[in-house]
Amino acid sequence: DVYDRSLNLRPWPRQVPRFAKAWLEWHLRPRSPINRWLRRIAHPAEALVPLYAKLAHATRRMRRQASAAPSPSLPVPLPTGTVAIIPSRDGLHLLKECLPPLISQKPAGIVVVDNGSHDGTAQWLAAEHPSIEVLQVAEPLSFARAINLGLRRVHSNRVLLLNNDMIIEPGFLHELNDAFETEPELFCATAQILFPPGVRRQETGKAVLREPLSETEFPVRCDLPLPGENGTWVLYGSGGCSLFDTAKFIALGGLNEALAPAYVEDLDLGFRAWQRGWPSVFREKARVEHRHRSTTSRYWTEQQLADMVQLNYLRFLATAVVSKTLYRRLWNHAIRRLHLAGSREVLRAAMIMPLRLRSPVFTTADESRFLALTNGDVSVFPGRTRCGRPVIAIASAYLPFPLSHGGAVRIFNLMTQAARDFDIVLVSFVEQWEAPAAELLAIATEVVLVRRAGSHYRVSTTLPDTVEEFASASFGAALRQTVSKWRASVVQLEWTQMAQYSSDCAPAKTVLVEHDITYDLYSQMAIGEPRNAELRTQLERWRAFETNAWARLDCVVTMSEKDRQTVGLANARAIPNGVDTVRYQPSREEPANNSLLFIGSFAHHPNRSAIEWFLAEVWPRMGPLAPKLHIIAGANHERWSIAPDTPGVSIEGFVADVRPAYRQAAVVIAPLIASAGTNIKILEAMAMGKAIVSTPAGVNGLDVDGVEVAESAPDFAAAIARLLNDGELRQRRGLAARQRVEERYGWQSI
Repeated sequence: DVYDRSLNLRPWPRQVPRFAKAWLEWHLRPRSPINRWLRRIAHPAEALVPLYAKLAHATRRMRRQASAAPSPSLPVPLPTGTVAIIPSRDGLHLLKECLPPLISQKPAGIVVVDNGSHDGTAQWLAAEHPSIEVLQVAEPLSFARAINLGLRRVHSNRVLLLNNDMIIEPGFLHELNDAFETEPELFCATAQILFPPGVRRQETGKAVLREPLSETEFPVRCDLPLPGENGTWVLYGSGGCSLFDTAKFIALGGLNEALAPAYVEDLDLGFRAWQRGWPSVFREKARVEHRHRSTTSRYWTEQQLADMVQLNYLRFLATAVVSKTLYRRLWNHAIRRLHLAGSREVLRAAMIMPLRLRSPVFTTADESRFLALTNGDVSVFPGRTRCGRPVIAIASAYLPFPLSHGGAVRIFNLMTQAARDFDIVLVSFVEQWEAPAAELLAIATEVVLVRRAGSHYRVSTTLPDTVEEFASASFGAALRQTVSKWRASVVQLEWTQMAQYSSDCAPAKTVLVEHDITYDLYSQMAIGEPRNAELRTQLERWRAFETNAWARLDCVVTMSEKDRQTVGLANARAIPNGVDTVRYQPSREEPANNSLLFIGSFAHHPNRSAIEWFLAEVWPRMGPLAPKLHIIAGANHERWSIAPDTPGVSIEGFVADVRPAYRQAAVVIAPLIASAGTNIKILEAMAMGKAIVSTPAGVNGLDVDGVEVAESAPDFAAAIARLLNDGELRQRRGLAARQRVEERYGWQSI
């Protein structure tokens, strides 16, 4: 902004004062280097901050390594039931609100750790709730020590940690316990945390650790859940409102008592559980209202509480993180953040922390994998009730609903038919972060969404660009966890680029659905653009990637017999595309005069090249007929400037229901130059009983009837003219097309 054009440096002498003022404002802004050094001159003690930061970075290399030790075994099975542990320090007024809703949900027991109270808590509990076990402590303990003390009195298979400032809602315990019925090896089910009306929501229960990080961002945060989200994997469960597997809790040694006096104990515990392969999940319907810091704010200032969080986070890194690479990255980020914030006391403690604390002794899980699962890019949505049938997992590059492209039409319709015989779980990339449509939840037992952020940056590899764009550690982690959770028999990978996740499907069988043979498509495009070096590079990369993928998968599904022969392996099967013959029916409505229709997303290169060829080569030949061309080009079609002002041509984006457009069209066109797989839009037009003009590529792999196929631009224009001038011919072509669809391409038979 300093060098904004508004400064207008001519004539320059009159602009010098404005320029100098802008320069000073920029360099004296908060957190600027000059500002920090001026502050250190005014406050000499702060000049030690850079020194402390450098020493803290240096001592990170000298972290003490603990000797290897065997993983502790789980205790003997415990009786079924839930016991709640509530630590309370002078919190009688809070207990009076906290206990009634908890007691009404009939836990197996309640243990109150009276943590150095002087407000008569023990006496009141003895008089009002004699069934509650009270552990009195003369001097206040840290949160971790208080919980571990109560843990010794738990003899049930589930233990609930509940702060006295949490007010649970009806059904709370049932929702948390229900999570243990669906998630194998579950360690923790945590609640959704709400705040009183008018109070800013500072936590939600959906805890994630997000990378990459800005220099000033604290890496652990709480995300807002999407509507209907339930069962999403989280990094840890809040120590104030979560249900734990008691045996696993004890096997981990309880809370880490080095994290004193409070905060970060739950992060440390959840992280250590994930290291053992024990997940934590978020339960949206288990709700609590949090009276935030009703206890801690009475004994510590806001600055002391903030320093407490920062110190315990560093202790967590030094003691819990096994991976040296991960530890180095997170530790350096934390020290840099504290340096910029000028946290002198925390940095001074950090200088010797790695030398005093021992790092962990064992782990059985890859930390990078469970962090990829719990970084906020994965959300889980329960669908219809499971019926106990074999589970099929579908891993898709795009969401199958709404029906915005041919691939979505195929997947959604086959899912609908297959749901009669299987329990289906869907794992799908999305770009719009929103809850899945009700239509998907009605046919899938569970829908797992993985956010895919668009980027112009690609890692330099020998893989095709599209494969790199869909490479996601979060997707691989979500797929692995889903296959394990549901014990899926088969994983169906939709689209070629998803073959990169075949190793994340074990032990399930794998099916790759080739919506088109991608290298075949690139071969056709390369013929049309022989000088395009990038196209040839992508062709060779696709050929290598695709053929290697076919060999390592259990089955490859193609759209046509022609494509199956291209694969040429015994594990290849042809399952054709189809159409919903009930939804798409011929109409008695008269079409508009001389109206043409093209449907195809411009995001797909062959559709763009088809329209460009048609407008350049065929459209000028239509002359006296003066037809009107309606193009449905899909979402974000404006990014490609195709026919923006061509007379007689109208373009619109995504249309949820294209049937009215078909009814209005006299002729449907498919002028594709290159095509692989098969064209579902052709089948829809046939089912609607429409007259169609196509190139050979437009009907690639289809057994069609009633379709005019033209190989050249003059022939294409002549075929359109014949159909526009002869209503009876259009009708005969449409009836023949409808009959062929009914014979071969209904989804139910497919």
